[in-house]
Amino acid sequence: MPRLEASRVRAACQRAGWCAVLNHLAGDRLAAALDRPGRHVACPVHGGVHGDGFRLFADVETTGGGICATCGAFADGFALLQWLFGWSFPQTLERVAEVLRLDPDQGACTLAWATPSRNVQRRVTLPQQRRSGTGATLERLWSQALAADHPDARVLHRYLAGRGLSAADLDPEALRLHPALPYWGQDAQRRSVLGGHFPTLLALVRAPSGAPVSLHRTYLHTHGQGKAPVATPRKLLPAIAGRSLGGSAVRLMPAGESLGVAEGLETALAASALSAMPVWACLSASLMQRFVPPAGVRHLTLWVDKDRSNAGERAAAALRDRLRPRLAVTLRIPADPIPAERSSLDWADIWQARAARCLA
Repeated sequence: MPRLEASRVRAACQRAGWCAVLNHLAGDRLAAALDRPGRHVACPVHGGVHGDGFRLFADVETTGGGICATCGAFADGFALLQWLFGWSFPQTLERVAEVLRLDPDQGACTLAWATPSRNVQRRVTLPQQRRSGTGATLERLWSQALAADHPDARVLHRYLAGRGLSAADLDPEALRLHPALPYWGQDAQRRSVLGGHFPTLLALVRAPSGAPVSLHRTYLHTHGQGKAPVATPRKLLPAIAGRSLGGSAVRLMPAGESLGVAEGLETALAASALSAMPVWACLSASLMQRFVPPAGVRHLTLWVDKDRSNAGERAAAALRDRLRPRLAVTLRIPADPIPAERSSLDWADIWQARAARCLA
């Protein structure tokens, strides 16, 4: 490798954003701090009580720095990485340059695991005063992830293909794949424990206005063969401060005069495959009940989960009764009985069964 100029690597980090660099090199150690810049968390080196001792600077995106009350201050990301891993400065410089794919001759860089898609990835923009908490986490994860049409997003396609589904006709701003997202669970003492890094399907949740409001994560098996072997493979971030999940959905494809909604992502994709209509995912029965269709929709089809508690049917009926004065609403409920060993039956199950019969 030609000689690396420290000033050039530093400038490249500021262009790409230090949060993405730190997440790639030390995401397992800094996940809690990266989610809460400027707020105290347990020290990633010596531990301690959660919420005490260490914090990343509020301007970590441009400086990469942080401070521990016990270990000292680290002015920038290079110093922070040297402290975390015991690297020399030249080693740190080289590792950061590798992550950025920095060309020593030209100074051009891209994140090694977030190369731009063939379709340009648009940044999810949030008002400046709200870029903290969930908003900051949403922007950071979304900017690190690969568009569904990216050559390195094969895990996403394998996961969907295993359910007979495709991402071919999706809105490019609906789903992305994070190559290696840390999964945090809890031990018996309810302490945060890193459960590993997994490719993760990210789904952007939008409010009725179209503004980003949250991010849904589905942790996947390393090779895309089903969900990751973790306690909670599906997680939804809290709503961005000042915004509500009420009325929101994952807008998987553009809406027309006719639109469908379902609970889960896979169920929405299956319903679309069955009907050739655009279908959005509300993510739960309670959010389906609160759904607000966009202007221009004249007919709404509710693709209802059939479950033993009847929660899905009750939520769909409540939504129908609320919207019926303004537009035509149709309920679609699976006619097949719920299998004895299952608690529910949805349209993704119907689609998979149909695909299996076609292959038999």
